Amino acid sequence: MKAQLLAVAVLALAACGGSSSSPRTPQATPAPEPAPAVTDEVAAEVADAFVEVLATMVAISREPACPQMGAGLSALFDRSQELFEQSAALAADPEAAKLLVAAMDARAAEVAPLIEAMGPGLVRCREDASVVEAMGRMPTMEL
Repeated sequence: MKAQLLAVAVLALAACGGSSSSPRTPQATPAPEPAPAVTDEVAAEVADAFVEVLATMVAISREPACPQMGAGLSALFDRSQELFEQSAALAADPEAAKLLVAAMDARAAEVAPLIEAMGPGLVRCREDASVVEAMGRMPTMEL
């Protein structure tokens, strides 16, 4: 987006004439870096990070005060944004998605009890606006 704005600004200056004291040579914009190759190790790291997020959600869901639970979940999702963006990029690539699915499947036995453990706290606070808002922000992985 910044590159697009820079290109628009350069074109606008050129169209307006700019300075006539010396000709300007256009600067080449750097090519975007190629996406790193996805390996089993990268998929495993992403899957492990998701398990950590779920384990942290379990701890937060045990918070006795619902507003604090909502604040904790919101902060967790803020801290995890880069992970969510990385997983969305992987899910968009069919080959990477296959590796990520396999990595998540390998952790299914670990994930299921975490999801079950957070249930009672989330159900208890299902009417709290901060919990509802936080859970509405929780990204999901669609693979």
